[in-house]
Amino acid sequence: MNLKLKKVYTVSKKGKPERPRLFLQHIVCEAAGFKVQGEIYININEAREEIILQNYPFDDNQNVHTVHVASRKSKMSGKDRPLIDSAGDKYCFLDINQKIEVTVFNKGTKGQIVIRPLEYKLFENSTIPTQKDQRIRLLSVCAGAGVGTMVLSDTGLYTPIQEIELEDDSAEVLLHNFEQSYVFNGDIKDCQSVAKVDMAFVSLPCSEHSSLGYLEGNVMNDLVLATAKIIQSSQAEVIFWENVPSFYKSQAWTSLKSLLAEDYPFWAQKELEAWDFGSLATRRRTYCVSFMSEERFMAFDFPTAPKVRRRKLKDFLDRSTVKHEWKSVQRFMESFTSRSAWKDRSLDLTFVRKEVEKIQCIPKRYTAQSASNSYVLSEDGQSFRFLSIDEIKRIMGIPENFSFPENIQKVRKYEMLGQGVDGRVIKAIANRIAYTFMKVKTAAAKKIERKIQSYTISSNGQLELILS
Repeated sequence: MNLKLKKVYTVSKKGKPERPRLFLQHIVCEAAGFKVQGEIYININEAREEIILQNYPFDDNQNVHTVHVASRKSKMSGKDRPLIDSAGDKYCFLDINQKIEVTVFNKGTKGQIVIRPLEYKLFENSTIPTQKDQRIRLLSVCAGAGVGTMVLSDTGLYTPIQEIELEDDSAEVLLHNFEQSYVFNGDIKDCQSVAKVDMAFVSLPCSEHSSLGYLEGNVMNDLVLATAKIIQSSQAEVIFWENVPSFYKSQAWTSLKSLLAEDYPFWAQKELEAWDFGSLATRRRTYCVSFMSEERFMAFDFPTAPKVRRRKLKDFLDRSTVKHEWKSVQRFMESFTSRSAWKDRSLDLTFVRKEVEKIQCIPKRYTAQSASNSYVLSEDGQSFRFLSIDEIKRIMGIPENFSFPENIQKVRKYEMLGQGVDGRVIKAIANRIAYTFMKVKTAAAKKIERKIQSYTISSNGQLELILS
């Protein structure tokens, strides 16, 4: 069977007296291919502290009982989604309020879920061997909805192998778009098994460093050890970092570099603006690439902004047949002028017409009415509307084959895109990184060829070394 998903849960309780509750949500059941009302066979091995659920009978019926898959109706799609909710003394070896590791396997119509108590070792990780691919094998850490992963995959040079993501609905999007990959859904600090890859793409949470974030402080420091451990376990040859510029001035970044310096002694870093690469929306980010080998480091350079024919907003908008909800500019201005904190804010890029060639960065909180956002202005200037999901995808250079499953709320789609990356810049850097893989591989092949050419066979049949 194929490893599909790993999720870390906290065991809850049910009933009086309280008993451990086995509650497997939609994302787990759907990843396993379990169907609503389908019969599930459960094998409990208390000695190994292991529970196995599968949708086909066990060869040995000892310690096996069955349940039927329950359901809950999705508010978005209106369809029933599968879940399993079971409790009892039979699960007594699972401690209430302790974490369990739920691993999902799937192949064809067969699905299996293995549940064990979480065993986490702070200074150790297990590396999952992966089949060598002709493309660059990719691990995405703090993958979000997978916008960056999809851009890298769309180059045709990278194969997504594993994604690590905390939020459940973002993990659903990952499973939806990367069917052949393996998703870890849970706190990054609980991720114990990491796939062996060639490159890690890392975009750590930036809200405490971003001017558009919450500036909470100290959130990142909790992730430093876990991030370093995951990268080292992946045995990646290259790390590709993306974040807001201020992140690279933080103590968290200094600590990360220190922890990884022995394995990755070569670092290249540059701040780039997406608008310079042909995007309509501004998105200034700092990108860093870390290398194990000096050869790849020496072969790499950041792309320079190309000379592009500047496109206008109208080139990214939906067709006229698409209906949108329009709002009153006057009502917005009444709210705007009533807030003393906004009195010095510029509205130059807030309401934009179809002919503009530049708009503001599209943030996570785009659906909140704010002077920091850009909105499409009507022809008469009296109304405005939000950019649609499809329009934002085109503006950010996100591949067309990136899509959302039907159960994702609309506001979350906006948030996921706002937390994403600009595809044009990521693709340009990704191509330069791929060049280093090719350059080193070619150089290694030529080195072997030179060694072979250093020998000859004499007329008497003896192998002789040619001295240079």
